[in-house]
Amino acid sequence: MRPPEELHLVDWLSLEHSYGSAGGVPGWIRALYDEDAAVVGAALGELFGRALHQGTVSSAAVAAVPYLAHAAVHARHRRADLLEFIAATGGTEEAYLYAEEETGHEEVVAGRAGAAAELPWLLDLLGDADAEVRRQVVRVARWAAGESRPLAVAALEDRHRCDPAPQVRAEALTVLSFLEADPGGRLRAALADAEPAVRATAALLLLEDAELPDPAGLLEVLVADGGDPAFRLVWGEWFPGVGNADQRVQRVLDADPAATRAAAAAWIAAGDHDARGTRRALRLAARWPGRVAGTVALLVAALPHQREWYWRMTVLQGLADHAARTPDPGPAVAAVLPHVTDPDPRIAGPAQLLLARTGDTRLLDLVPDPAPAALDALAARTDDPALRRRALAPYRSPYDGVLRGAADELLDVLTPADTAALLPELTRLVRSCPSRRLLHRLAESGHCDPELLDALRESAADEDADLAPAAAVAAARLGADPQPALRLLATRLAERGGCLPDAALLGPAAAPLLPLVERYLTSGHPMQRIDAAEALWRITGDPARAVPLLLDEFRPTWPGARALAVLCRIGRPLPAEHRALLGSWLAPDRVGPGEEEVFWTDRLGLRLRAEARLLLALPD
Repeated sequence: MRPPEELHLVDWLSLEHSYGSAGGVPGWIRALYDEDAAVVGAALGELFGRALHQGTVSSAAVAAVPYLAHAAVHARHRRADLLEFIAATGGTEEAYLYAEEETGHEEVVAGRAGAAAELPWLLDLLGDADAEVRRQVVRVARWAAGESRPLAVAALEDRHRCDPAPQVRAEALTVLSFLEADPGGRLRAALADAEPAVRATAALLLLEDAELPDPAGLLEVLVADGGDPAFRLVWGEWFPGVGNADQRVQRVLDADPAATRAAAAAWIAAGDHDARGTRRALRLAARWPGRVAGTVALLVAALPHQREWYWRMTVLQGLADHAARTPDPGPAVAAVLPHVTDPDPRIAGPAQLLLARTGDTRLLDLVPDPAPAALDALAARTDDPALRRRALAPYRSPYDGVLRGAADELLDVLTPADTAALLPELTRLVRSCPSRRLLHRLAESGHCDPELLDALRESAADEDADLAPAAAVAAARLGADPQPALRLLATRLAERGGCLPDAALLGPAAAPLLPLVERYLTSGHPMQRIDAAEALWRITGDPARAVPLLLDEFRPTWPGARALAVLCRIGRPLPAEHRALLGSWLAPDRVGPGEEEVFWTDRLGLRLRAEARLLLALPD
């Protein structure tokens, strides 16, 4: 440990943090001893925000460790936070666990060594009256090495046996499992502990051991005890050298949809502390899209437990995303009705969206001015011309004051006849807040009038605008001279491939652009290759070259979903192996062998399944 009187022994100006020179660090360290807690908090904010910015260990952080260790023992305020800083200098990411074997992580290795060097003095704080101070000392002990290692093991064994705080006992067990082997069966013995948090911790650690013979029984322990508040499953909290407990639990449960659902149900029933049950419920739908009904039932049960606005919003958004796809959305609608008129738009918005997506017109009676996204969703599910015109009206964003259009879902379902009936409203959108979806919908509609054509020409004339090529293509498709569109597309395609979908929409008239389009068939991002393949097909009318390129992108990713959509439009029968792969994606409990094979989000899973069904419906 080093007292603040020795700060001059370090050449701070030669060190750096994430924002430059570390010259200000001595002042922040001195401020840690202030009697005013606000002064201490401000200094800690600077240290965490600069020396450990977003978990990045700087040379300044490493040099500060001995001084923060002294402050943790002698200062009055925020001692647990000082210890948290010391623990984090060993690296907050799992990638740093073997940093000593790599290059580029010298500060992390030095920070870990510094924490280990200070540990003999810090271990005395395991007798502190503050449980959070004791817990953070346990986390610093994760970096015990050399002479500090046997001291740490003995102290942690004592804490594991007799600490009055279950979370300290549980985390001591975690660190012990990293510091030494378990020949005496410490973890197995902990499965019978009186504290649920200790039992859950032991089960998780044992489940992470791939050679265990009894994973089923351990899952039962984790499900039964993992809802206890002392078992820390805090979203976003990182245990240096161990990882985020929530992510660790997710990796264990990801192998078993039944266990995921059981954990969600049990933890929600236990109060849904830290929204841990809610997170499992959402994961159920994201990883296994066929179990969406179970997710909705779990979220309905979780909603009354949410006290923080963020998790209430998250539950409501999950219900808005999934409830309309269940056989009976009634319970979800009933659960969200009290939130539809909430004064906080972050809460009211997703609640209104749920009513809209289930086609519940009570929304218009309950809320005089629904959220734009809810109006859009409801208009997409009704044939009410007045409601559709209302949904197409631009609105002013409360965040930046810019006019925006929200009618994405409505635009996706408009038929050519619908488009003709709504041309005045669509024309106003072109003038006020155009989007590529809007311009493409108009181009494909075949309906035009002089006012719309003028609006499209005006948008196309702004050659600096990102949407100018789409506007020029729409004008050309509706009868205008195609040369402006060809000139714009040629310029943009020479620079980047972002307007390939616009070139595709121009069809055979874009034949002069083929050499530029073909450049993107084998280079660039996968999405660009797919866009180029579609453009090649639409321009030439021949799918022979495009189809093999699209089949090469057959994988459960966003570009893969786009490739499926293009193949569906082409309408060619698929090879047998690709049909079999699509069939496997539709399995309700499908889990792939690796990260690339996982439906990471429910939106991606839904999109892939929808496109797969359409493709499989094509005749052989």
